[in-house]
Amino acid sequence: MIKWEPKYRYEEVADDLRERIHSGEFPPRTAIPAIPRIMQQYEVGRNTALHAVAVLAEEGLVVIKRSQGTFVVPPEDRPA
Repeated sequence: MIKWEPKYRYEEVADDLRERIHSGEFPPRTAIPAIPRIMQQYEVGRNTALHAVAVLAEEGLVVIKRSQGTFVVPPEDRPA
């Protein structure tokens, strides 16, 4: 029997953004949507959107550049 475990909303947002990065929808060195856009698109609050992006940054998928945006890290520059 498969046990279903609920996810926090930030995990769902991070999972979707991660998939969009891996699929090439957000190519390397391009910006992902800004926090207000993520809030609108996923119907989440600011803290949830920030947490989701922070998870991706911790994984090395994106880099956050203050006042510039959040950019996809090329696969060759990601940590192993």
